[in-house]
Amino acid sequence: MAEGLANERGPSPTHRQNSNVLPPSSRYVEEAIFGWKWADIAEWLSEQGLSNHAQRFLNHKICSGRALLRMTEEHLKEIGVVTVGERLEMMDAIDRLRGRAGVSRLGAFVDAPSLLEQLDLLRADKELKMLPRRIILVRHAQSEGNVDSALYSSIPDSKLNITEFGKSQAYAAGVRLHDVVGNETVTFYVSPFQRSSQTYQQVRLAFSDEQVVWHREDPRLREQEWGNFQDPQVMKLAMEHRRKVGAFYYRFPTGESGADVFDRVSMFLETLYRDMHRGLCGQNTIIISHGLFCRVFLTRFFRWSIEKFHKLWNFENCQYAILELQPDKYFKLITELKSDP
Repeated sequence: MAEGLANERGPSPTHRQNSNVLPPSSRYVEEAIFGWKWADIAEWLSEQGLSNHAQRFLNHKICSGRALLRMTEEHLKEIGVVTVGERLEMMDAIDRLRGRAGVSRLGAFVDAPSLLEQLDLLRADKELKMLPRRIILVRHAQSEGNVDSALYSSIPDSKLNITEFGKSQAYAAGVRLHDVVGNETVTFYVSPFQRSSQTYQQVRLAFSDEQVVWHREDPRLREQEWGNFQDPQVMKLAMEHRRKVGAFYYRFPTGESGADVFDRVSMFLETLYRDMHRGLCGQNTIIISHGLFCRVFLTRFFRWSIEKFHKLWNFENCQYAILELQPDKYFKLITELKSDP
């Protein structure tokens, strides 16, 4: 019994011999514990060998059995029980007391709103850790078609290679991307078009095997379809019409409109979100695709207006845009992009 507390109750009951067994006393019947006053709590603390904390309980008005039974480890921290060992010992004693009172561990005394709030915070923290720190959009390196547009009339768009300059361009882009992510892990989503696949191969050289979690080819990342083959005279007229209608709405003969690509992006984002929330995307996700796809991706991802889409300049070869994760679990575009006023 702590000095200064004994006289509040008179003679104390027989102390327990084993610290893990509560003494057989009428105070410990179920109804009595709920009705405990401060003197009962003080004596109970003494029986647990924790009388040095009695004043803390008194200062914080833990003066009833009901309040004692609701105590959590967080409460013990708040009243000033500093050491982890003492908090654990005290929580074990409170749990034994709950058992005597006919209450399951924390049971009816859990502060439900507070507990749900803590669970939400833990869930949010877990989700934040599972999301990639960055999503990086990359346009492919210089291709043969970028140098000689006449090739589109005889070679399928998907079969055009990158040039020798494009190879060095892609490798240099990989080095810059490695500077951005450091030694963090990366995953790649890649358009199946040959120029994108070859760009990936050069970019990949800048990363170690340990860094690259996986790379995945996804046909939804392909270039906007301009038609199977592009006759120069037909395409000249098509481009005039496209300028009048707008890149988003104009559909090439036997090809796609920007709006069609928008639908593809939406479907791809479902996969990306699913992979991210499963923690499959590593610390960085790099998407190697095409100029219009990158602009449409940003428009869809950030819910920009079509007017803003039309003002965005097309990405240059190997240009990239970085979307960085913020503490609120939203991504922010941190790369400045060129656009018309």
